[in-house]
Amino acid sequence: MSMQILNKTEFSKLSPNQKQTYLTELFQLPQSMQRDLAGPPIVIEGHTFDVSLQLMLQLTTPSDDKHNELGSVAESRAMMEAQSPMLSPPPINDILTDDFKMAVSDGSQITLRRYRHQNAPSDNQPALVFYHGGGYVGGSLNTHDLVCQHLANDGKCTVIAVDYRRAPEYPHPVPVNDGLTAYRYISNHADKFGIDANRLAVGGDSSGGNLAAIVAQQTKSESYAPKLQLLWVPKVDFSHERKSHTLFASGFFLETAKSRWYKQQYLGDGADDTKLLTDPMVSPIYGDLQGVAPAVVMVAGFDPLRDEGIEYADKLKAAGVDTTLHIYHSLPHLFLLFSGVIKDAKAAFEDAVQALRRLYTVKNYS
Repeated sequence: MSMQILNKTEFSKLSPNQKQTYLTELFQLPQSMQRDLAGPPIVIEGHTFDVSLQLMLQLTTPSDDKHNELGSVAESRAMMEAQSPMLSPPPINDILTDDFKMAVSDGSQITLRRYRHQNAPSDNQPALVFYHGGGYVGGSLNTHDLVCQHLANDGKCTVIAVDYRRAPEYPHPVPVNDGLTAYRYISNHADKFGIDANRLAVGGDSSGGNLAAIVAQQTKSESYAPKLQLLWVPKVDFSHERKSHTLFASGFFLETAKSRWYKQQYLGDGADDTKLLTDPMVSPIYGDLQGVAPAVVMVAGFDPLRDEGIEYADKLKAAGVDTTLHIYHSLPHLFLLFSGVIKDAKAAFEDAVQALRRLYTVKNYS
């Protein structure tokens, strides 16, 4: 296969669609050729970073003079919106989407987006309530739209994504309260969504994983408690940083400095309040884990959040919770968004899909 190899400046001038096409073609090159382009392997603690993502970072990482700039809230949001579809799976024409408005605090409304296969039954569908990542600052229904389409299609379920309000305009506890209100509204209005309230799962990535874990804890004794929690690279502890925050502080999509910035935006004056930081409504690792839903915890090997995700899975197991921990050693944070192109991310996505299908035990659509 022959193609023109672009440098960082040339790549930056491409449109978003052109960037996606270029990266897809680039990653189809033989691994040996990709390695020649990427340079020496990045190996930490005996594990090698994905070569395709190493190439991508060379093309997308800002120049040295801007590399450590945190940017504004608007810039952070725009960057995630632009980058999220680059390595995501393609759209699925057979997945239908519709939006519902739901009242939350202060007389406001948020949007719930439902995804379902056009051939799915109109009622009693198993469902996944999904919370997007983005540090409680970025991310949106749009950044995770393609992922939700594929979760609904491959998982043979309805997916309902929650457009919770974000910091800094709406700091803690607003996003968490929105997430809890949404779960309770969905479970108590199952007929409206065509779903089975007795077959509900919660899931999310990064801050969305934080929110999903909190919802699983706070609703565990309710009539329609979740039956599964899918936690992709979850942020479960705001109180302190672990070894992985140092090992992977920079150069792997999520920077430790950026993680700290997200924390400040989300918690504001409470970012240094030990009592708040150890509140289970902020850091679910300090919550009562007994009796929560079975969990699948998916951790990235090259992620500042790696160690807290592993520790959370260990605590779930110690509390007697049926827990599966997957560590994807070659991948960075937010690999859920890379499942359209990156081989190991595709395998990780399939692990989540299989967990959904085992829970729901549903037949293929005809």
